[in-house]
Amino acid sequence: MKYIKYILFAGLVGTMSSCVSDLLDRQPTTEVSSDLFWKSTDDALSSTYGVYNAIRDLYATDYYYDGQGEFQNTRGKSIGSITGWSPAAWVTSGFSSMWNNAYKTINRANFTIQNIERMIEIEGNATTRTSLERINAENYFLRALAYFRLIENWGDVPYYRHVLSGDAEACSLERIPIATIKDDILQDLQYAYEKLPASVSGGEAGRATQVAALAFKGKIELYWASWKKNGWPELKDFQQSTSEAQEYYKRAAADFKKVIYDYDLKLFGNGDPGEYQTPNYWKLFQYDNEYCQEIIFSLQYGGPNLGDGQGESLLRDFGTRSTANAQCWIMPTNRLVNRYQSTVTGDFLPELILNNQENQENGAWNRKSYENRDWRMRSTILWNGEKMIKVALDGMSIGDSLTWMFGVRGEESKGFINNDASSQTGYIYRKWVRQVGIAERTQGPQDFYLMRLADVYLMYCEAVNETDGPSQELVGLINQIRNRGNLPGLKESKYANKEEFFKAIEQERIVELATEGHRPFDIRRWRKVNEIWGEPNSDGQTLYDTKGTRLRDEFKNASERDFQKYYIYQIPEGERSRNPKLTQNTPWY
Repeated sequence: MKYIKYILFAGLVGTMSSCVSDLLDRQPTTEVSSDLFWKSTDDALSSTYGVYNAIRDLYATDYYYDGQGEFQNTRGKSIGSITGWSPAAWVTSGFSSMWNNAYKTINRANFTIQNIERMIEIEGNATTRTSLERINAENYFLRALAYFRLIENWGDVPYYRHVLSGDAEACSLERIPIATIKDDILQDLQYAYEKLPASVSGGEAGRATQVAALAFKGKIELYWASWKKNGWPELKDFQQSTSEAQEYYKRAAADFKKVIYDYDLKLFGNGDPGEYQTPNYWKLFQYDNEYCQEIIFSLQYGGPNLGDGQGESLLRDFGTRSTANAQCWIMPTNRLVNRYQSTVTGDFLPELILNNQENQENGAWNRKSYENRDWRMRSTILWNGEKMIKVALDGMSIGDSLTWMFGVRGEESKGFINNDASSQTGYIYRKWVRQVGIAERTQGPQDFYLMRLADVYLMYCEAVNETDGPSQELVGLINQIRNRGNLPGLKESKYANKEEFFKAIEQERIVELATEGHRPFDIRRWRKVNEIWGEPNSDGQTLYDTKGTRLRDEFKNASERDFQKYYIYQIPEGERSRNPKLTQNTPWY
């Protein structure tokens, strides 16, 4: 039972932080009288579920972020301009809404924290007070996640920890330095760690835990270390500091180490690859395994049984017309396929030749080209000749397996996957696509994972590598992750020094975390944009499909400012027009 999915509190607080009349939280306590509410732990928990609901709105479509990296083609909000692949188009076609979604979470959390703290002050029963403190810690945790999303996209942002008095106050908020916000949200996560339970189960499944607080605390420390090491020149007044970077790498490593060694957590299936036809990595992303030990924190979805608004849209976004009339908004590219290494040598294979000749050696249309590759590829991607079970339009029944063949559309009667929604790359995703009859395309029950143990392994390896270099411990953790792909262990040359071991870490982050929204944030904090797409005013990169047909140019003849815009988001102009105190990030003037 997903208890958190069954009770959602949305009526006590407003929805946005924007200084727009009638939308801002005004005097929230007048909406539900304190004489009637805020009397029990159930009341506190109901309000907290409203904060969980808001954080879900904020992080629900994180997989679209990968469309801003080099390995995923995306139709929709992260596609950018089809010719210029412009960061400006990303921000104006969907991602700027995260500003309001983040502040919706913060407003709800502040309101709930304020009222729970009043309850704690007057509560005489020690057991009830402890329960209230635990519930309040969940709000501290969720508020920290919302502010983290703000600072990783925008840097300095308005920051407050109280219930706003009205539009006038909201429209006078100034941007606070990121260092101040970072300090406070780390303190919030420390408080959450101290008050939350080590684990949850049964009816509490899905609620925040000590492990989740520690893991996200470590992640924020790691990001801060990366920014301090590599710089963030697009953020005004941000200063690099090698010593501070080293300090925060150590802090992050300490928190990740506790997660790894103090809670007896294990990778799904103990990290074993499973069977090739149904690898354990594929099973990990099926809803019946969403509460395994590997999942540290996830967004909760209830599916059709809870009515409108409680289902996820993973099938719609990842699937095709053959899977419940899905729309295939996102798809993998040949660049991602080329990253899956050989199960024989453990190293990269020659890059695929992009043409439609089925007998072409190492050709993209030749099925032999995909043999003996990392099993996570089969769990993630469908290539020519791969099959997927047909799912009825209403999502309630399944049919015969259909075959994916690029260039063949709308011919299900002949056994081919119908992809009138269009895969432009020649590949479609298998990961996240339901293969059971349970719900239509926007009413699925699959939780979306925000933090997994495998990610913690990789972040821990990164943090320790930055301070001390590679070690047998770190190599062992990487090899556990590689083993789920049925890959050999790392060759010694891959951990001969910090630089080579970092490449091994990056490689595993690419294939292990594909579609989970991490890649663009890694590119930014590692300052890799020019390494990937070239220097300003160059040809950039061109994306091709499996036939070798050009799909789009990326950063072609792009200016230095275009590259700078990739590293930091534009403060939404609508917010600035309502609040003249909101300054703009430098690349967007």
